Amino acid sequence: MASFVELVPNKKYKLFVELESNPDGSRNRRTKVVKANGKREARKLLSKFEQEIIENSHLSIDNPFMPAFIDRWRKNYAQTELDVATLESYNISLKQIERYFKKKKIKAIKPLHIIEFYTSERNAGRGSLETKHKVLQSLFKHAVIWKYIDKEDNPMEDVAKPKTKRKQHKDFYNKHELKILFEMLGEQPEHQQLIAKCALYGGLRRGEVLGIADDAIDFESNKITVMRSLQCTKSKGFVLKETKGRDSRIVIFPDKFMQELYRYYKRRLQIKKDMGKLWTGFLDQNQKDIFLLFGNEYGNPFRPDSVSQFWDRFMNRNKDKIKRIRFHDLRHSSASLILSEGVNMKIVQKRLGHKDIRTTLNMYSHITTEDEQKASDVFNDFF
Repeated sequence: MASFVELVPNKKYKLFVELESNPDGSRNRRTKVVKANGKREARKLLSKFEQEIIENSHLSIDNPFMPAFIDRWRKNYAQTELDVATLESYNISLKQIERYFKKKKIKAIKPLHIIEFYTSERNAGRGSLETKHKVLQSLFKHAVIWKYIDKEDNPMEDVAKPKTKRKQHKDFYNKHELKILFEMLGEQPEHQQLIAKCALYGGLRRGEVLGIADDAIDFESNKITVMRSLQCTKSKGFVLKETKGRDSRIVIFPDKFMQELYRYYKRRLQIKKDMGKLWTGFLDQNQKDIFLLFGNEYGNPFRPDSVSQFWDRFMNRNKDKIKRIRFHDLRHSSASLILSEGVNMKIVQKRLGHKDIRTTLNMYSHITTEDEQKASDVFNDFF
């Protein structure tokens, strides 16, 4: 809370900024006397004084205010350990966290304060509570690691993940709808057909499809190693994020599709040869020249959002022929189809690249429910 009182009319004002109470419960107030030509200027000086106190909170080594701690978290963890796209997505949540807790010191934040923050965000109609929960978990995890607070004082240990409304299951196409889809895809440019088929046949994400390079393809064994994901960030532009060794996965594709992909690949190589010095290509994070399977005539990658845009246009043109789904739902269609054909859930988990099989089970519970019904029907013969 911040306020001011007038000492001498239109000349001097006393500014007050109330901070979090001291550990003994006593008031923690900062004051300053300033000269101002009226109350409007006094309010501006008060706002500036309050901001100075918050910004200078880094001088409190053992117990900084939340904004100062967030700044340290960014410099000493997020900027080095998180990929650019993830940090950019976190920044939106960090703004709300910083604004809400700007007058609280890290040690003073209790579980109830976190829950009140979630309530405030819901009441304001702001979403992404799951992301904010994840960010707060990381902040206080590092507060423990860096010895700002004891492990037992971590407020996030006693705060449950906020509940959000979820669909009962993902949108997807069944066998009949996929036949219709393939007929319609035949009218699309070749690279768009292949991008959609990579997502459907392999269960790949949009960025994973655009991150496929020729060094990841084994045409003889019909395998593609998913080890990169293309991202487009505000600060660095295109970033080819390489997955960690344990997170890369090998996906086997249908042989006819791989033959189709090989013919396209050979044409891409010819384009590169024909372009000569006009071919600019693309460098990965290690500054190594890389030949992306999908890109423009200069070897530059397609923007990830351009894939969603072409898919939206495709859906709009065919809205009377087939139900509308997102491009990402091709991945869900892939998983739903192979599960309905009796493929083991563990194989599907590996194919999709889920770290935890519970993620796969939760996403495709609509399929497992059908299987449970089949299991129950087995006993009907006894009656």
